[in-house]
Amino acid sequence: MNILVTGANGQLGHEMQLASRKSVNKYWFTDVADGYEKLDITNLDAIREMVRERGIEVIVNCAAYTNVDKAEGDFALADLLNNTAAGNLATAMKEVGGTLVHISTDYVFQGDRNVPCREDWPTNPLGVYGKTKLAGEKSI
Repeated sequence: MNILVTGANGQLGHEMQLASRKSVNKYWFTDVADGYEKLDITNLDAIREMVRERGIEVIVNCAAYTNVDKAEGDFALADLLNNTAAGNLATAMKEVGGTLVHISTDYVFQGDRNVPCREDWPTNPLGVYGKTKLAGEKSI
């Protein structure tokens, strides 16, 4: 299986790299950081091209704008990375009958409970980070 991992330089991306070492699948790791193959996930055509050229069957989206505090003053970039890019990845996979694995956050919930979040709770993000991650879920 051909698997593309976005956000390879982040915490989740790093764990994916470790997990891939014992896999029989073929992985491509992309990130904006030096040392990784570049892929502009905000550009649907660029994603389509990589998917087509590499025969990508699965995308694991570990990329996100994760600076919660900074997102409050940078809605446009947070929305581009957490929402638009997630939708682009989903579109590219849908077009080829592939699978998208997308990582979200508990910030999509209100955060006023002192127990682990349940997936069936109603969403009500309080800040820009949570709002853009929820928008990304809806775009997918």
